[in-house]
Amino acid sequence: MGRFEELKVTGEYNSLGFDHGKYASIMLFEKNLIRNFIEDDKYDEIIKKAIENHGTFAIEDGLDERTLLFCKIIRDADKLDIFRVKKEIEIEGLFPLRVKKKEDIEESPISDIIFETVLKERCIYNPDRKYPLDFLIGNMAYVFDLNYKISFKILKEKNYLNFIIDRFDFKNKITRNRMEEIRKVFSNFIDKKLQ
Repeated sequence: MGRFEELKVTGEYNSLGFDHGKYASIMLFEKNLIRNFIEDDKYDEIIKKAIENHGTFAIEDGLDERTLLFCKIIRDADKLDIFRVKKEIEIEGLFPLRVKKKEDIEESPISDIIFETVLKERCIYNPDRKYPLDFLIGNMAYVFDLNYKISFKILKEKNYLNFIIDRFDFKNKITRNRMEEIRKVFSNFIDKKLQ
């Protein structure tokens, strides 16, 4: 729900200033559209918090254990779906308005801050993304936000990260070397989580 409104309002998907989760929560709960999907309101607060926290940089503090559980489940499902889409979608559809052709990513540098953040095994802060490749790496760095062993198992079995990296022939030697370092960081992180 929130993504459709984001496209309508901003003309893009994954815009930096539009919180699609918050907007979906407003539509569902302030406009009462939730009752079109579920009659009982006893889970409304859990559903609301899971929606609002699924795409944020971090889950808000102070949630009870059950609500936190559902927030983590929805976050993992959302991230795995993002990996699937980045593997399957046409290159031109990866980041509309930012990537018009494959060469936009293949010729793109990587911002130092993006590279250093991945080396620290941290998620990318959206405003730090500058170049087309920064946006792709930002999505790939969601690996650091996964919560459950099964999510890492699916990620590895589907080979999403390697497939995404291998879709491109990076033209710049520094970028090519950095992408190989990034691949190793992701691979080692996943292996640690699967032990």
